[in-house]
Amino acid sequence: IILLGKAGFNTNNGINNIEGITANVNTEYGGGLTPVLNDNSGTLKYVRIEFGGYVFSPNNEINGLTMGAVGSGTTIDYVQVSYANDDAFEWFGGSVNCKHLVSYRNLDDDFDTDNGYKGVVQFGLIVRDPSMADNPSVSTSEGFESDNNNAGDNATPFTSTVFSNCTLIGPSYRATLPNGGTM
Repeated sequence: IILLGKAGFNTNNGINNIEGITANVNTEYGGGLTPVLNDNSGTLKYVRIEFGGYVFSPNNEINGLTMGAVGSGTTIDYVQVSYANDDAFEWFGGSVNCKHLVSYRNLDDDFDTDNGYKGVVQFGLIVRDPSMADNPSVSTSEGFESDNNNAGDNATPFTSTVFSNCTLIGPSYRATLPNGGTM
């Protein structure tokens, strides 16, 4: 599922085309130089997304739920993404606040924020499968990934997401514990 809005986005003068789809007028998002922070892209509530996502090429994917500059007038609540072929949830800019998100056994990152996303995500659950991860040469498949933008520069708005009340359950990557013990 791809939601596109007119809120803030921190590259290309605030307008871009969502990745993973051929660029055209219907794939454009962002409010440009006058973003609409409370833009309303509708309601997504009590939804389960399964077996979504598609990788066209590295760094050019569709996620379980892709949000491009979605504004705070949008409602996203009680949404689960399972078995996605990329990230579970990815925010490209925007200001939407989300609650009750579940990421279950997805391939890549669970919560991925970038391009100036300034929202609040509360009540998140991540369950990782130790046998599922992206190719390490492409991504390290994290619970959280957060970037300001692909260039890693100081473009504004800065990505500044607040996550609270989140539980992450997943495989351990350490062969030894910090105190020298083993797992």
